[in-house]
Amino acid sequence: MGAHLDRDLRYLDFPSFLAVSSIITSYTYEGKLGLGATIGLHTPDDNEARGDANLLYSERPTITYTPITGREFIRRLLLPIPASTIFAMAQSGWTVDLLLFSGINRINDILNFSFTAVPPPGEVELRRQRQEDIENAMRFQHVIRLLLVLEDRGVIEFQGKRAGKKEFPSLIIKRNVSGGDQALVDEFRSLLNLNPKYDTFRVIPRVAGRKANEITIQTRSLLAIMAFVSKGIDVPEEHRKQGWVEGGATVDVNGKRIIHFHVRSSATRPNGVYLSVKYRGYWFYIDPADLKSKRFFNYLLALFQLQSPATDSEKPLVTLPAG
Repeated sequence: MGAHLDRDLRYLDFPSFLAVSSIITSYTYEGKLGLGATIGLHTPDDNEARGDANLLYSERPTITYTPITGREFIRRLLLPIPASTIFAMAQSGWTVDLLLFSGINRINDILNFSFTAVPPPGEVELRRQRQEDIENAMRFQHVIRLLLVLEDRGVIEFQGKRAGKKEFPSLIIKRNVSGGDQALVDEFRSLLNLNPKYDTFRVIPRVAGRKANEITIQTRSLLAIMAFVSKGIDVPEEHRKQGWVEGGATVDVNGKRIIHFHVRSSATRPNGVYLSVKYRGYWFYIDPADLKSKRFFNYLLALFQLQSPATDSEKPLVTLPAG
């Protein structure tokens, strides 16, 4: 699902979703038995008897796909993923750097690389916008790195707090830390303009009307995350010349890839890859040695399972013999 959808979004094709509703395997057995004899006319030694037997076996699995549609499903794909879900996954050993970089759109006034703005008219304005986007991305990555370092050192912690019947996440900053950690805390507070009087900040999604003891963390929807990481796909030069996609891999001022989720492309079918799919005459695949991309692909699948509701399996769309 994920590789197909990321690819579709890279080419601005409308994505579709299918779920495997059943797998049925049929078995076929076929047996043959043959006997033959030769009788000599002159001596009994010329008599000969022959026999042979054959047994054939075949297995033909049939996969039934069901379309995932409906208002509830689309609504879940478009709704922002709760910040508590993203941080819970980050604390469970997932690829936290790419997870936070792709799943969060804004922390206070620090904007991430959005990829969603309408391109302005004119080549000069377009270059200026791209440069601003890259600068935003690099600044946002720096904030994420600070957050991860401080969390790893036990200086920053995300906890669930209750207010009445509702539970909301909070960011807690520890006081009286070592000199080196304190310098990082001061930088983190300064970048996010956090009030030094408070150590606990309630995590909220809004920007306007933020209180002194609150911090804005705006998350992305699942579709927005997939559109974001689709920029990590290597587009064949032939497709770029045809005008099917805009731009190439997003890089910083040093030419390094900003998005480290990497889907490669090849005119011939690659062997021994983690996964692959053919699209418009080319194969798109994830290298088996690219552990970060493999882990992040699994993270997308997990998010998809969390966001998608139970599907109705009574309306099969396509049944394909896979044998």
